Amino acid sequence: METAPITLFVYNRPKHTKKTVEALQKNFLSKESTLFIFSDGYKNKNDKKNVAKVRNYLKTISGFRKITIIERNKNFGLSKSIILGVTEIINKYKKIIVLEDDLVTSPYFLSYMNKGLALYKEEGDVISIHGYIYPMKGKFPETFFIKGADCWGWATWKRGWDIFNPDGKKLLEGLKTKKLSKQFDFDRNYNYTKMLRNQIDKKNDSWAIRWYASAFLSNKLTLYPKKSLVQNIGIDDSGTHCKNSTTYKVSLSNKEITVKKIPIIENKKVRKKIIKYFKSVRKNSFYSFLKKIRIVLIKILKNITPPIILKISKKKPKYGFFGNYKTWKEALKRSGGYDDEKILEKVKESLLKIKNREAVYERDSFLFNKTQYSWPITTSLLWVKSQNNDDTLNIIDFGGSLGSSYYQNKKFLDYIKNLRWNIIEQKNFVQCGKEYFQDNQLKFYKNIDDCLKETKPDTILISSTIQYLENPYKFLQKIINYNFKFIIFDRTTFLKKNSGERITIQKVSPKIYDASYPTWFLNEQKFLEILNNKYNLIEDFLSLPNEIILGDKTKAVEKGFIFKRK
Repeated sequence: METAPITLFVYNRPKHTKKTVEALQKNFLSKESTLFIFSDGYKNKNDKKNVAKVRNYLKTISGFRKITIIERNKNFGLSKSIILGVTEIINKYKKIIVLEDDLVTSPYFLSYMNKGLALYKEEGDVISIHGYIYPMKGKFPETFFIKGADCWGWATWKRGWDIFNPDGKKLLEGLKTKKLSKQFDFDRNYNYTKMLRNQIDKKNDSWAIRWYASAFLSNKLTLYPKKSLVQNIGIDDSGTHCKNSTTYKVSLSNKEITVKKIPIIENKKVRKKIIKYFKSVRKNSFYSFLKKIRIVLIKILKNITPPIILKISKKKPKYGFFGNYKTWKEALKRSGGYDDEKILEKVKESLLKIKNREAVYERDSFLFNKTQYSWPITTSLLWVKSQNNDDTLNIIDFGGSLGSSYYQNKKFLDYIKNLRWNIIEQKNFVQCGKEYFQDNQLKFYKNIDDCLKETKPDTILISSTIQYLENPYKFLQKIINYNFKFIIFDRTTFLKKNSGERITIQKVSPKIYDASYPTWFLNEQKFLEILNNKYNLIEDFLSLPNEIILGDKTKAVEKGFIFKRK
């Protein structure tokens, strides 16, 4: 058998790369196979050391007929590296076996791949051979076809790769025109369409989703084994495009897969099993679990954390959001206002206990014995930090009280080398903050301009703040004009039906602090239109899973958004 060239793509994971290569060396056809290794250049100084470690290891490899190492002088990124590398090798050798640096293979992987390539070489409806299959229960045929293509240990011919279309927009248009999105997403149980849309919007750089879409739209088939010959060892820690999960872990086949000609049609029974598998993954995913936990926690806390979550009772509620006022001034006359000194004293008392480690977490001055994270905000902060090559996070926390969000996320922020957290607050909060809380990382200012005279933050966090301003949309436009690279919103209130807007009075339970103040419920469409002129929406999320019920039973929600400057 004339073996196909193996093409391995590596970057900055020496341990993963070694495991991948060692598994390949144990394959029965390794000594008869040519190995090409594409080593991508380092992206930043943090990656430089590990890239060097990988390249030093590559020079020690043996056990193949011939080894060629291609070291990139600059960072191509996974997508570009694979597309160019596959194209280069396949144009010369007309067929290829492709692996990445986190794919451990069974000793029978190369045998299966080469037999599949030889058997279906002239079959135009077959676009590729794939080595991984999901850990599904039940009996399966030795091999079977599924429509599309895949990316965890695969092989193809030049005629197959010629179908690859790198233009995500055209692929998405094709799915819409042919009305194939439901089938493409396995009956809406795995959101491949969203993945393709995110690639178009540059939220990911996945070559694999375009490979799958190209094959799917061309009505091509991929051959799969009954038991997986590939295990992805990179999902749980350092994978580029995969989220942490044990969902896809498999036990590798310990015997050879018999490859023989079968009818070249999609196996509908196996497709139904894959759909069932995706459905079970979706139902049992981490996000569903987290949502359930949050709902349980909210129910427990409902009686002690008004007014954000209102106790549903037959009695008329005393605390929450009431009224529908024509003007802010009218609502202000009927409330105490946010600058009430009682609020400052209660917040200061609570946060001093957090600072002195006498308590764990504070929210709205109320103390908890366990931190209640806003995971989207924690993730957003770390994502913003990852955009900076110098391990820096410099952020404005507008309306950040005396450091509630700072202390909430401090466990994760302490690992950042260059951290500066700048709080913009009212005069009395700033005075208190400077006296009791300010240090080398946490700073307090009366306004944004004062802050910008001393430092240049690229991110602004606006959490549960904009709805308490007299002119929220005017403020929004002002923030846009500052030209921050990232804008993050959390706990921002909107009327649920997104029709109109309302000024209410928020009455706070004395268990928190005895106060009341005007509050906006904004129009989400109007809010987004103002931002969309200059910013791309990266993600939105519900800050709390439960609805807010206003005094007249009107429904509202608290939402968050992550924006990046265009």
